[in-house]
Amino acid sequence: MNFVHYNNHYDAFDSLPAWPRAALHKHRDDRRAYQYSMIELAESRTHDIYWNAAQTEMALTGKMHGYMRMYWGKKILEWGKTPEEAYETALYLNNKYSLDGRDPNGFAGIAWCFGKHDRPWKEREIFGTVRYMNAGGLDRKFDMKRYLEKIRRLGV
Repeated sequence: MNFVHYNNHYDAFDSLPAWPRAALHKHRDDRRAYQYSMIELAESRTHDIYWNAAQTEMALTGKMHGYMRMYWGKKILEWGKTPEEAYETALYLNNKYSLDGRDPNGFAGIAWCFGKHDRPWKEREIFGTVRYMNAGGLDRKFDMKRYLEKIRRLGV
């Protein structure tokens, strides 16, 4: 609630602190291995089965597991043409499909994926010092086989 109440730009890339904006700007021209259209993302048509499952869960239920939402948002950042476009894409998808769309929790959750309420991490391509997440981390920390099965059952 405070993030939205005290930040006139709560629904924009400019809501982020200076350090993630600078880190992402520094890496804005880094090569992206994948880029997807809004339609491909909305329809869960990426190369990443974990991301597709998270998007499918949100589209079908209006919810997404919290850990998966972090991964989901980080991948949108990784695949976006620019950090600003990625931010807008994440907000659009969250606002359209999630029950917390257009809600303070949704705005803060998206901002977290781009560095809000976090600290700098190890420098890497695309992300700069914004926290990175990958599928290997999901496999180590989350029962992905069980999660994928749950999402598969939703579509039946």
